[in-house]
Amino acid sequence: MTQTELLKMIGSGAVRDLDLTGRELKNIDFKGCRVENVTFDECTLTECNFDGCGMERVSFRKAVLRNCRFRRAKIAWSDFRYCEIERATFEEAEIRFCDLYRAMLTGIVIMRKARIGETSLYYAYFGEGVNIRRENIAGGRLLQQDLDAYRQFLIEWNTSGTGVRRNDRAEQSAWSPDAALHARWADAEEIYKNFNGLWTGIGFLRDANWAYVKGRRMERRRMLADWRGAPLSRKPQLAWKIATNTLMDIMFGYGESLFRMVTTYVVLVLFFAYVFQGNASLPSYLQAFWISLKNMAGAAQRHIPAGRHAQRRPDDDRHPAHRYLRLHPRQQDTQSVKPCSHCANT
Repeated sequence: MTQTELLKMIGSGAVRDLDLTGRELKNIDFKGCRVENVTFDECTLTECNFDGCGMERVSFRKAVLRNCRFRRAKIAWSDFRYCEIERATFEEAEIRFCDLYRAMLTGIVIMRKARIGETSLYYAYFGEGVNIRRENIAGGRLLQQDLDAYRQFLIEWNTSGTGVRRNDRAEQSAWSPDAALHARWADAEEIYKNFNGLWTGIGFLRDANWAYVKGRRMERRRMLADWRGAPLSRKPQLAWKIATNTLMDIMFGYGESLFRMVTTYVVLVLFFAYVFQGNASLPSYLQAFWISLKNMAGAAQRHIPAGRHAQRRPDDDRHPAHRYLRLHPRQQDTQSVKPCSHCANT
């Protein structure tokens, strides 16, 4: 198809059933068009405009997109695997049932108010200029966390998506839905931990903390899945890791939940107050609570050692000379120190 024919089709408002593999397209305006079953594999698209498009079953596999716009586009069942996206805009776009496996997004990529749902972000690379945030993840859940949606994504891709999945060498991908479903918790764990690293590095600490907690929870789900099929010799080790992971989540929120940490502290104070009252001659629970609270608050300053060498003692630190001899024992034979009146009397 020539570019003139393509522009004529765009003018009709619908672009369907086209194979544009390997083409170089520049300044093509698809704005508002219905784009269905179109292949842009290995294309180079520069400053192309897909604003407001309804896109379904569109393949950008191994394509290069530079300065392209997808503002308010509705993109579904489309393939972005192995593609390179540089300086793009997905503002207010809705992305559903798309595959970004090994896609590379670099430069300034605007994702403001975009909604990414039921979309695989496994092994996708987001550069520091990509302003993807926690709010862009629809429902705060990845595709791999939804068993039914992930099964639909894997099984129906050949019919609802862009056809048989092929790898970067144009060969049919060697994978099975069952294996992918089994590994879904490990995939989700890796995605969340990648987001944690990305957001920590660019200062989005609230989003980074959220991704860290999600990653640790996915780690627990992954270990539970591994435990069911693990040999008997490995089960105790996995059980211990699962138990400690669960306790850290419940008691502290992995150190990211102030409410859980304060609640745990209060519960411990109340518990030890109950223990003190039952095992000591204390007249009331209130007194036991006060003792528990003081002990949980930390040691008083006078009980804290001054340093590795200077541990306080009840008697021998009252005279400065005694402190000197204790810290410099070799001087004891060569110097005579007269004891103070207190030491002489004791």
